[in-house]
Amino acid sequence: MVRTFQKMKNFLVIALVFTAFFVHGQEVKGSVVDGKKIGVPGVKIKNEGTGKLARSSEDGSFSIPAKVNNILVFIMPDFDTLVLIVEASDFEKIRLVILQEHYQDVEGANVIRKRMEGFDVGFLPPIKGVQIYTGTNAVIEMADLSGAKSAANPREIFAKVPGLNIWESDGAGIQVGIGGRGLSPNRTANFNTRQNGYDISADALGYPESYYTPPFEALKSIEIIRGSASLQFGSQFGGLLNFIIKDAPNNTPFEFTSRTTGGIYGYLGTFNRVAGSKNRLFYQAYHQYKRGDGYRENSKFYQHQAFAQLGYYLTENIKLRVEYTHMNYLARQAGGLSDLQFNENSRQSLRNRNWFKVDWNMLAVHYDHEISRKSHFNVRAFGMLSSRQTLGFLGKITQQDPGGDREMLSGNFKNAGVEVRFLQRYDFKRPETKKQIHGAFLVGARYYRGTTTADQGRATDGSDANFMYQNPNDLEGSAYTFPSENIAGFAENILFLGKRMTVNFGMRMESISSGSSGYYKRYSIHPVNQDTLAVYTISDDNSVERFVPLFGVGTSFKTSQRSSMYGNFTQNYRAINFTDIRISNPNIVIDTNIRDEYGYTAEFGFRGITKDFWMYDVAAFYVFYGDKIGLAPKAGTTFKERTNVGDAQNTGIEVFTEFDFLKAFVDSSKHSLSLFVNVAYINARYIRSKEPNYIGKRVEYVSKFIMKSGVKYKFENWSFQVQGSYNSAQFSDASNSVLPSGDAVIGLIPSYLVFDFSARYAFTKFVQLEAGVNNFTNQRYFTRRAAAYPGPGILPSDGISAYLTVQFKIAK
Repeated sequence: MVRTFQKMKNFLVIALVFTAFFVHGQEVKGSVVDGKKIGVPGVKIKNEGTGKLARSSEDGSFSIPAKVNNILVFIMPDFDTLVLIVEASDFEKIRLVILQEHYQDVEGANVIRKRMEGFDVGFLPPIKGVQIYTGTNAVIEMADLSGAKSAANPREIFAKVPGLNIWESDGAGIQVGIGGRGLSPNRTANFNTRQNGYDISADALGYPESYYTPPFEALKSIEIIRGSASLQFGSQFGGLLNFIIKDAPNNTPFEFTSRTTGGIYGYLGTFNRVAGSKNRLFYQAYHQYKRGDGYRENSKFYQHQAFAQLGYYLTENIKLRVEYTHMNYLARQAGGLSDLQFNENSRQSLRNRNWFKVDWNMLAVHYDHEISRKSHFNVRAFGMLSSRQTLGFLGKITQQDPGGDREMLSGNFKNAGVEVRFLQRYDFKRPETKKQIHGAFLVGARYYRGTTTADQGRATDGSDANFMYQNPNDLEGSAYTFPSENIAGFAENILFLGKRMTVNFGMRMESISSGSSGYYKRYSIHPVNQDTLAVYTISDDNSVERFVPLFGVGTSFKTSQRSSMYGNFTQNYRAINFTDIRISNPNIVIDTNIRDEYGYTAEFGFRGITKDFWMYDVAAFYVFYGDKIGLAPKAGTTFKERTNVGDAQNTGIEVFTEFDFLKAFVDSSKHSLSLFVNVAYINARYIRSKEPNYIGKRVEYVSKFIMKSGVKYKFENWSFQVQGSYNSAQFSDASNSVLPSGDAVIGLIPSYLVFDFSARYAFTKFVQLEAGVNNFTNQRYFTRRAAAYPGPGILPSDGISAYLTVQFKIAK
């Protein structure tokens, strides 16, 4: 009896200890939704009793350790703070937490995100974080987007953004070149290009070209902001292009994603990512590797990309995160082709000693402070230490590479900056009507300093990737240093006048200092035997300072709950790039009187969504581009001149619509059959020029008609898409030469029509297959005539190619 009692006593003790441990380790699980029962992501959930912190996931779900009678606080901008007391029943069910929106007339980001679900592209809310979005804006959601993500086919990724012209001379997506509304696609230089809100271009002022593009497999979304709101980010004509890296998951301490892609032409791509969060800490890191033999001869490439992010919530309202990005690649350059060579065999290469090498390193620190429900403060500091080098024979493509010494150009980029933003929401009543008016103003400042060095001289005479100068202390071409400094202040204000109308005003004050210091060499050549008769070293020291005020205004009016009209006007400015105009090129001469570019953009549009099956956006725009810099034949010579060609105006209409035929007539979540059409008409012409024969001519690299259209069918875990992309003919110079020049740098770029197919199947949420065939009609075409590297001459685009991707994803 005693033994039995002792066993029962021991059992009860163990049971009580286990129960106490179990209760202590219990979690409250639930979902946070708004008044429309749409999941709200990113809600802060704090256990006041233990100090534990959690965040709701993309669909609003959450879990947080708790005990009975603990107090849970739910905090989210635009919503009223909610306080709950934990009850015993909360451990037995999924708790539904409903937050009430404070600003009922401001459509929240989660509502817009939910309505865009299935379209892959959408509009941004008026206010998000410390940024105000107005005018023509688009967000590309990457989660379910069809297309070749590993090879980063921009034709598919940007298919639903109207008015974009894309250079397709890189079949592996290493460098993406896009331009909008008649602007040059050259390395996306007409956009203010950013990653997670900070600069990624070589030099934002002196050399705003992007040699780095983040892996599309790592992205959550891509934001394109045009109109008056773009003045928050810079003065560029194209606006903002912002790549948003996926967030670390906030409901698991460990998540691992692995993607492997194989394709023809020796393509292999791998992408591996680890991420997670625990209490206040969150982290992620990824690595991407891709290599390939290339579509053409002499076009092998190897690329590595790595990214690491570590973040911590100092309090429930203060978040600090650090990010490091590295990218390097080595590519053999196949060179350009003449028109005759292209027609004979577009895959051939006449250059086997040309190479291109890039090394990119960026560090960024973000500080976010939600001071109150209405006030938000952000600081982002960033720095970059990077380089790019080109090596080979720069002569015209009609010249055979004679062997011997090669020409080498190297650029080293070192810059740093800090940007501070403060956003304040406010309310007031109009005395005459007593109506409540909501608004928000944003003020910010930016300091940026960059130093670029650009050298050109003779290198080795071999055919390998040996990036070494023969005479590094006395270069045969040029040696320059380009310092730049930028101090800018900006402000934006948005007013919600009732439930239908918004008005916003923006301004930016730019103080820009840029300069150049160095030398270049001029050679006197014998006209018969080509011997060097004399060498002249010409020193150059130049500096320019400007103060540029820019203004913008916009408005929108809701014609219904889900549709609105909008209009915008904004000024633009683009400084001359000293690094462009000082490098010696045997095919080009530089106008010594070249000036900055200036202008403005105006637009008017109508957009909306009908339930969940029809989206549309129609816009008309006008771009005035003063003192536009371009390439034109120099009178009396055989050279091309980089100069201010004149004033141009770009007018056009952009139309995007997507319609889901099944959802329009059948209420089904399993099936979807959608058609999207994206059409742009752009009439870009010179209206003034120092060369009278340029007046009325079309602006170079502008297709009058750009159209992309596709059909997508989804059934449960299956997805199929066929897409077509069309560009009408375009010119490569301001004289509108139809007949090609002998070196193929100038001439017509014919129209082209390319088709792509992609498919995806998810076995479970952990395993997924993707496959596709790009350019499945094997169209032979080109989008670019290069004046220098990676040409000169025609750069053929890739023919038919295929790929298969296997994805595995596990989470603890």
